[in-house]
Formats: sequence, C-alpha cells, structure tokens
Amino acid sequence: MSRLLKGWPRDRRQAQSGATLIELLVSLVIIGLALVLIVGTFSTGLLQASLAKRNTAALAVIQYELDQIGGAPFSDSAQSYSDCFATENATSRPVTLKSFQDACPNSSYALRADVTVGPGPYTDTQVWSITVSSWPNGVQVGSPLQTMKDNR
Repeated sequence: MSRLLKGWPRDRRQAQSGATLIELLVSLVIIGLALVLIVGTFSTGLLQASLAKRNTAALAVIQYELDQIGGAPFSDSAQSYSDCFATENATSRPVTLKSFQDACPNSSYALRADVTVGPGPYTDTQVWSITVSSWPNGVQVGSPLQTMKDNR
C-alpha cells in the first residue's frame, strides 16, 4: 500500500497546482494547428466554389453556341463571330460583336466565346470551333470544342 501512495501528492496544494508553461505551449501549438487547418479548408472551399461557378458558366456558353449553330440554316457564306456573356446578371442577353475578335463592350461581361467556321472534310460540311475565354484577361477556359454541320 505504501508503494501506491508514493505517486500521490503530499498535500492538497500540490494536487491543485496550475498548468506548467510547457503544457500551455503545447496546447497553444495544438490550437494554432487546428486554426490553420480550418482556415485552409475554408479558403480551399471558396476556391473550388469559384472554379465550379466559372466552369458551369463556360458550359452554359458552349451549350448556347451549339444551339445557335444547330438552329441556324446551313450557309456556304457563314462567318466567324464572337459573343460576350455577363455571368453575374442572368437577365442580360449575350452581345454579338460586329467583327470577329473585337473587344467586349464593357466590364460587366465576364466570358467571351469565339466561334470560327471552316470547310469540313467532305463537300457540304463545315467545321465549327468554339473557344471560351474569360474577359478581359483572355485566359482560355477549358478546351476548344469542335462540331460538324452538314447541308441536309
């Protein structure tokens, strides 16, 4: 029994002593690491949300252009063009530029679609290419998409 009592504090003041400096430092390091991980998780989540928003808008632009190409009648004199899209305001319609590779009219447009047309591999076919880029910095979003259109 005397062996068990050797590890116990001798008086009540020793049993109620506070935390040592080393214990406080270890707890501060643990709390600091936890905060760094939480802040990193939030910033990564915000970045992923921004990328998902941009990619969703780019897919909508591509789908819009594919619908425009597919809905238009076949024309041997089809011209390349560019469209500017405002991603923050869903009520604003896309603005088609007067000539290919012009600048978007103002800063509210965030995406630009460059649509080019060329002759296809067979007679009465055309190859349409859609490239989406962010505006005004011109960084390409995703890969260009190509589709063929034939005269039926």
